[in-house]
Amino acid sequence: MSHARERTFSEPYKITSYLVNLRGKAGLFPILNLIQDVGWLHAIQLKIEIAPHHGWVFTRQKLVMQEWPGWNETVTLHTWLRPPVGNFLFRDYEVHLGDRKIGEATSSFTVMDLQTRKSAQLDWSHLKSIWREDGHLSLSPEKLVPESGARELARFQVRNSDLDMNNHVNNTKYAQWILDSLPVSMLRAGVNLHAYDVNFLAEAKSGDEISIQQLSAAPVEGGLFGNTFQGVRVADSKPVFTARLWADQAS
Repeated sequence: MSHARERTFSEPYKITSYLVNLRGKAGLFPILNLIQDVGWLHAIQLKIEIAPHHGWVFTRQKLVMQEWPGWNETVTLHTWLRPPVGNFLFRDYEVHLGDRKIGEATSSFTVMDLQTRKSAQLDWSHLKSIWREDGHLSLSPEKLVPESGARELARFQVRNSDLDMNNHVNNTKYAQWILDSLPVSMLRAGVNLHAYDVNFLAEAKSGDEISIQQLSAAPVEGGLFGNTFQGVRVADSKPVFTARLWADQAS
């Protein structure tokens, strides 16, 4: 007997005025924040406890959207955990608008020792009852390798409002920085964002300056065109994230 329903957490979210962009839609940045929020709510419900000196860290994420919800609409997010793979956990998400699924995402994450700033080795066997054994999404977050010689688009200084509870840049901020690096004319144009991949490579902390760079264009895939980006810490030239946006040209 499947335990999918009882191991799936759901939460409705109204798309308020402060969640929409200049096209009247809840775009990439707000949807990533809702995904982050529903994951936290589910974790609280599950009462998953880790040591005080440990913290959750995203490693990769992939989001695919067929449609972006508009102002005053209500979306319902569903999420569940897959069984762990080594030291990594995978969480699936679905975004529903009414009875239609308009998006889905998968995130991988691990636990970091906040004292050593390294991945903590944990035994997950006692949590077997919370994994959903079936119905997993087919999404797999893609590995994106940093490149040298990328073109710089903009620089951002890490500010207090960028930080999360672990005192490093909140993972959703990287998407916002990429969008803020693009010409506003591009955001107003008839371009439909379809998918987003991101790899989290290193921490960015208060006071860091991050260079947002555009890498070579990705191959055309399924009628989509892609652009790959990376964020590099200016002080030591260390890549902190890589990301790819897949879009198609609206008619």
